[in-house]
Amino acid sequence: MRYYLKCKLNPVEKDRLAKGIKTASLASGKIFYEGMQSALRSATIDEDDVVHFIEICYCLEGGLYPMAMEIPVLSDYFENISEVRDARFREQCTMECEFCDCTRNIKLPGKPLMDELSTLMTSQPYHDIQSTNFIDIGRIKLNRKKQKEGVYALKSLCDDKDYNKLKPIFVGAAISGLFAIFYDGTDYFRIKNISDNAESREVLRTLGLEVYDNVDSIKSSARSSLACSDKRSNVV
Repeated sequence: MRYYLKCKLNPVEKDRLAKGIKTASLASGKIFYEGMQSALRSATIDEDDVVHFIEICYCLEGGLYPMAMEIPVLSDYFENISEVRDARFREQCTMECEFCDCTRNIKLPGKPLMDELSTLMTSQPYHDIQSTNFIDIGRIKLNRKKQKEGVYALKSLCDDKDYNKLKPIFVGAAISGLFAIFYDGTDYFRIKNISDNAESREVLRTLGLEVYDNVDSIKSSARSSLACSDKRSNVV
């Protein structure tokens, strides 16, 4: 599930937090490493020094309490964790976090945490790997006007002389078919409702994308999720 967290920034650990995010060392080696990096790089901080962010966690599905594995790591950097709540209604969660955009439109209060930490990040001699790619697919702002549908839209990309300007980001299975996400340098856009067959998968491979899972397995996972149904799937 996705959780909305509020954590009070510990001023003593502010420098170490900045270093951990900039060098991508925070939570390194943990199973949730990339998710936490992505979440904190997209976090905001309000006037009371409370940091707001959304992070994926499967602890509940594994029989633990929400964010059970992540909280000890966060406690090393934050004064306290004041709130952990579901970012989406639990009865609607189909556990498709890696490619679900259910929380895409949540607006976090305050200013970007990265702006708050920027002075520390530029003044310290850290090995800067800030360009490391930690994309949280569910938090990408998609341009709905550029959204396309079907395998014909994919084929048109192959024939488009400007295709080399597009960057393939991700492809996966959805309840109603396959989907792919591209980046044109300004906006992320999605091609959805692609039939899951050999032809469409070959086109995707031509575009540099390998399909993540298949439609039947996604439907099966949704039916065994917290929602016990695929009716509320928000993948597409």
